[in-house]
Amino acid sequence: MYKKKLTWWISAAMVLLLLTLTGCQAVQGFDIAGAIQNDWAVKSSESKGSLQFELVPGDTSKLSADEQKSLSALQNVKIELTNVKTQNAQHLSADGTITYTKGTIPFKLATEGTKLILSIEGAKKPIVFDILGGSDLSFIKLLPTALQEQFGNKIADIKPAIIGLILANTPNPSNISVSTVTDKVNGEDLSLQKAHMELSGTELATLLKKLLSNILADEAGLKNLINQLYDALSPIIEEQIKSGSADFTLKILSNKQLAVGLVYPPIHDFLEKTSASLDKMIAGDASSEQRILPIQALFSSQSTLQADIYADADKQIRKQSFAWNVPLPNTGSGVAGLKLSYVSETWNINKPVTADTINISSGAVNVGMEASSIYSLLNNLDKQSLFYKMLKDDLKVTKKEVNLKLNEDAVGSASDTPQPFINSDNKTMVPVRFISEKLGAEVGWNGDLQQVTIKDLLTGTTIILKLDSKIASVNGTSIELESAATLHNSSTFVPIRFIAESLGGKVSFNDDTRVVTIKRD
Repeated sequence: MYKKKLTWWISAAMVLLLLTLTGCQAVQGFDIAGAIQNDWAVKSSESKGSLQFELVPGDTSKLSADEQKSLSALQNVKIELTNVKTQNAQHLSADGTITYTKGTIPFKLATEGTKLILSIEGAKKPIVFDILGGSDLSFIKLLPTALQEQFGNKIADIKPAIIGLILANTPNPSNISVSTVTDKVNGEDLSLQKAHMELSGTELATLLKKLLSNILADEAGLKNLINQLYDALSPIIEEQIKSGSADFTLKILSNKQLAVGLVYPPIHDFLEKTSASLDKMIAGDASSEQRILPIQALFSSQSTLQADIYADADKQIRKQSFAWNVPLPNTGSGVAGLKLSYVSETWNINKPVTADTINISSGAVNVGMEASSIYSLLNNLDKQSLFYKMLKDDLKVTKKEVNLKLNEDAVGSASDTPQPFINSDNKTMVPVRFISEKLGAEVGWNGDLQQVTIKDLLTGTTIILKLDSKIASVNGTSIELESAATLHNSSTFVPIRFIAESLGGKVSFNDDTRVVTIKRD
């Protein structure tokens, strides 16, 4: 239910896909690349569209009754947006619905720069996502805070430069046909040029790899893009310097040549990592996530992609659609394939449009990428609402599993993931912060009191522990622990059953592998 053409940065993946399909050469008189470039240069418009996910049922014999029930509920999910108003690069609004087997969930959304604000049925307060908040654009961290806050907005201002760099480095696919058709856009009959494209996942992988390779080799083009981003940010840099900011980075950034030279390497490094990740995905890197849903299936010869774009006489894209069919290997998931389809149409291009707003003056819930965010989101929903039930009962977003290998030696070495151990009381001790955060709770530490406070965002349970004490507090009630909370390898450890069960989890132990497992539904 996640990705959709809500605004330009979300649609970037869609546009990149179309670019990869179309290449940069005119086909049968249809300047497809020019039409896409015009589409990214649109300042305002109205539109509507829908995104549909269909799961093709496979062998469900290995699934539990509960898993089969969830699969059936989510077999066909459709997100529909109507009354989409794009005022400018920073402001967009839309009315929408999420429809699946159990019903329809209405919502409204609005954007302010990189922030997406969602008002959805069942939510007590609007929900705010920062589109770039969970991104892996590590080079942004080189910038002062004031520039980080404006970075996403300024990227929106240089969309034509971004699309220009991509177009200049996009190879041509083999299967494109063009025809003239009459079709409706917002109820109006229009004469349009239609480009139809088809390719396999294998060809798509080849084109994407070539595109990234070309961009990495195009040092001048990439630096030109950074120059344009610098020009967009320079008024903010000057304003910060004039206001008396003592940030040394601003002084460096005031020199354009130095700034571009400073930013280019980490951006190039980010693109190299992206290219390497793509290679691993295509080859089938055996990470746990890919074992659940092999990403390489997207790029297999059995995967098929079809796309259509329709442009008017002014080379403005008025309609677009694509259908992606991905057969999946037998992984015991009960899903034999995935079908993804998308359609949209646009009108009132570059005419005055005013986006609606969502009032958050009375508060909002900010949702990020950290594990506890989903619990903050659920805590903001009416537990009887369809959206809550969809997330918790059907999508199983609260279902967690933590596996830790038991360290038989309590003096074991420190590591990034603290290992459980058996203490002198013959009790299995586990790291409080690591376990709590994995299960979606927030953890605080008071050094003066030598006290840990754990807040379960889903149930509201508050747990207070004190180092070297057998007494803990759960929602104000004193509980005696089997063993005292203790500091071990710079982490606080407590008996496993206490922390797991206090957070609604169940504990199991595999004698053969010596692995402790905590599960939470």
